[in-house]
Amino acid sequence: MPADRNAASLDKEDLACVKQTLAGDRRAFETLVKRHQGLVYNLLNRMVQDNEVARDLTQEAFLKAFRNLKQFDEKHYKTVKPWLIKIATNNALDYLRQSKSTVSLDQLLSDEPYLEPSTNIDASVDAEHTMFVEKLNQALTLLPLRYRQAFVLRYQFEFSYDEISKSMQENENTVRTLLFRAKDRLRKLILDKSGRADNVTGL
Repeated sequence: MPADRNAASLDKEDLACVKQTLAGDRRAFETLVKRHQGLVYNLLNRMVQDNEVARDLTQEAFLKAFRNLKQFDEKHYKTVKPWLIKIATNNALDYLRQSKSTVSLDQLLSDEPYLEPSTNIDASVDAEHTMFVEKLNQALTLLPLRYRQAFVLRYQFEFSYDEISKSMQENENTVRTLLFRAKDRLRKLILDKSGRADNVTGL
């Protein structure tokens, strides 16, 4: 399990960076930023679908993390990443509530084979795929923000249930319920008028 060992090693380094930062070494916090800013930015960009806004929210998230570093609870979070993601996604949720922005599922589904409709090199299939994506785009904008947050963390960023739980400050059963309801809502929202669900068996 080399990947698992490497992740565990990085987690320990993150925790060491927190302690060093609290001891007055700001360069240690810069290490945390460099290590996680890509993940945080990509996640926020998926949620708000705006590069500039995502950059601003990323900077704001790390600024909040720095200012509140003393509040980081190692016993609860165990690693730094879920705590950073909680701060970042809360920023995104606040922004979305204020701006009533919409989020597209186009790129989200393109990276998730279980949620993406199968396509062949055929004009009619391409047209069907386009219509399917449009329905999904519309459907996701109608999801409650908490459903959307859980859905993005799980299916785009492949967070574990434990990581999502800590990031969203919910227990794992609640996370599973949010994901179930999100997928169920998406299925219902993209039903066509005849009552058939086109290409949604993977949801």
